[in-house]
Amino acid sequence: MNTFWLDKLDRRVILEPHEFYVSQAKQRLLSQFNDISREADEVEQRHYEKLGQFFDPDRDDEADSYEAAYQKGISHYIELDEMRNTVTLAMTASVFHQFDKTLREKMAREFRHWQPAAVDPLIWNIDFPELVDLLEWTGIDIKTKPFYEKIEACQLLVNVFKHGKGRSHTELAGKYPQYYPQHTPSTGKRQSLPRPEQLKVSEAQFTDIADAIREFWLNIPEFRDESDLRDQPEWFDKEMKRFDRYLNKNATKKP
Repeated sequence: MNTFWLDKLDRRVILEPHEFYVSQAKQRLLSQFNDISREADEVEQRHYEKLGQFFDPDRDDEADSYEAAYQKGISHYIELDEMRNTVTLAMTASVFHQFDKTLREKMAREFRHWQPAAVDPLIWNIDFPELVDLLEWTGIDIKTKPFYEKIEACQLLVNVFKHGKGRSHTELAGKYPQYYPQHTPSTGKRQSLPRPEQLKVSEAQFTDIADAIREFWLNIPEFRDESDLRDQPEWFDKEMKRFDRYLNKNATKKP
């Protein structure tokens, strides 16, 4: 009895949309921010020239014009940099959402072959770490692979991007502080957390996450059967009972 099947065609059908989305996100969106330093310099220069049109040497100090133009350029750079980070975070969240949805669809199809009907709503409702538990149950190594940390961090940072403070923010700051580059940890006994709005993802980190998702799918063997099964997750029976009650309750409501 097969417990998980992913043939070459399925793998290609899964990977092609992912790779297309990532390449287009870089080409059409992230590339727009490649030269924001030059743009800021141009804004500074234009503002200085504009101020020069009204400059009165008897009344005005040229140093004030330089300072005002400089601040205009700095403000422009900061605003574009914040926009770049928001766009990169949004693209990261979209890539992970696509990955998470595709994974749940595939797992629901495979697990319903050898598990009761309650496994379908279970798969669509459990958190991502529990999905990984189920895959490892079938004999697929995930958590020990080099790509897993990037995917785990991505799942956490997407939650922080959507919801702000919470368990994911605390865990991400503790395990993957590189996503809060502007935060300086306190030196006292009580460690301070970064603010959720300090979350930052660079284009290089976006690429690393996208590559990790690709490696995740390439890591899945073509098939696993019952001889590959490992220990069942401890939480599985309890959750199956809960979703079985859910299905039975909804079945009784049907006319």
